Amino acid sequence: MKNAVLAATVLLAGSAGLLTDVNDAQNSWRGMRYEAVVEQWGVPARGARLAGGRESHTWVSEGTLSRLNPIIGIFAGSGGGGVSVSTQPVGAPSRCERTLIFKDERVVEQTWVGEENYCSTFIRH
Repeated sequence: MKNAVLAATVLLAGSAGLLTDVNDAQNSWRGMRYEAVVEQWGVPARGARLAGGRESHTWVSEGTLSRLNPIIGIFAGSGGGGVSVSTQPVGAPSRCERTLIFKDERVVEQTWVGEENYCSTFIRH
């Protein structure tokens, strides 16, 4: 029984590690040209000129992030026992607002606000 519980714990921990970290997503855009960002994300929702020749552009995305909700059942009986592990998809409304600061047409600073798992989906491909 202990081995079954340990196996279920390892399985769930392993599946949680499959998500991309939001920092990885941000780092994938560092130094990229404005045109490359627009090519993947479309026209920004808003923008502004800043001091020192810099420009700020913000992209806002809303969607549904599908997650797997783990369900663990532990059972015992006269013939032994075990653990049952399954998942149930859950759709959660999510929002990610990404503000990128450009200098000389390249990303030099970023601020991302939103649900981390959803924001992490905006990694550069």
